[in-house]
Amino acid sequence: MSAHSKSPAGTLWVAVVLALIPPVPPARACLICLPVPTTSPVDYLLEADLIVVAREDPGAPYWLTPTEILRGDATGIGRSFFLEAPLRPGPSLDRNREVICAYGSHLGDSQPEWVRVGDASADFNLLVAEILQSREQWQLHPGKRATYFSRYLDHQNQQIRMLAHLEVARAPYDQIREFKGILTFPELRSSLQNFRLTDWHPLYILLLAQSEEAEDLMLISGKVRSAAETGLSLHLAAWVTGWLEIEPESALQFLEREYLSGNPRDTAEIRAIFRALSVHGNRGHQYLRERIAKAYRAILHQQPQIAPGVVNDLMNWQQWGLADSLRPITASPPPGMDQASVLQIHAYLRKAQDIADTPPADEEAGSGWIPLLITLFLLLALPAGLSLHRRWTA
Repeated sequence: MSAHSKSPAGTLWVAVVLALIPPVPPARACLICLPVPTTSPVDYLLEADLIVVAREDPGAPYWLTPTEILRGDATGIGRSFFLEAPLRPGPSLDRNREVICAYGSHLGDSQPEWVRVGDASADFNLLVAEILQSREQWQLHPGKRATYFSRYLDHQNQQIRMLAHLEVARAPYDQIREFKGILTFPELRSSLQNFRLTDWHPLYILLLAQSEEAEDLMLISGKVRSAAETGLSLHLAAWVTGWLEIEPESALQFLEREYLSGNPRDTAEIRAIFRALSVHGNRGHQYLRERIAKAYRAILHQQPQIAPGVVNDLMNWQQWGLADSLRPITASPPPGMDQASVLQIHAYLRKAQDIADTPPADEEAGSGWIPLLITLFLLLALPAGLSLHRRWTA
């Protein structure tokens, strides 16, 4: 082992580089089935200082007057307020309709503001009350939030149903897998044929991938094969994730042959493949990490811009074998790659070099035993030799 690889200066260098890199957010959402907007009305409810039921002023669109306080203290708040940023843009509110609004510094904004959470109704008001009661429990156990909303995926109230879809789509992939059967497989197949629900198709695909029916395997694998022929990338990440879920070996062989070798593919296609592989490596078939790391080598060859995401996965998985593919990227970073990403790649390369310079644990253990065995041999051999010498000289 070289002295350089174990020097305190080398270790300090890596620590400094990692400290300078902006922290990567925890891998919560699977990012495969999350539509836009990604902010849920539940976020506003849980962060708000004041939540009210309000009615629009008949003479002034978007001027609302609170009719009921659901949580918080309205002291210091005007008797009416202007809704500058409706949660869902559209025409003026129905003057006979009440809406639920939240007031606070939402999503880290410095100035508090009003946002519309949803239309007031018996069902939705009850749901809001349950959400507020669950606030502390969800903070301690975030996974319970998606589990709670999963039971509303087929609710008859469209507002509640769409809210549940968004909340479940924000869950990690390994948790989405647990929601098998909440929507029946015939329902999922039917929904995938409805173009009006296209924003939610990725979620339906991931849920359908939990089916054990041959027709669903044929549907999912067929979509990936068709996309490879046509070059389409719409929902490709979800279809690939689903096929990897059902038939990982067949799916990987197909990806390696059709997308990761031969002529370069479109950027959107490669990014979709990367997202699917990353989701499985982090939250799905984690036993495939070494195989996925090899696929990342081909991805980097086609799209070096994806290097920051690749490096983040490799470091989390303790996979250090792609240094040769990443080193050229640091020498000539692709356009748009920021300095923090380059530093992160340098940190990976330094750690990979340290690992390469470190002998295996069994080799180190073996080399430590050799001096000990020699010492024991001498301790045993010397008395025996002296005894024989005395006998021959006697």
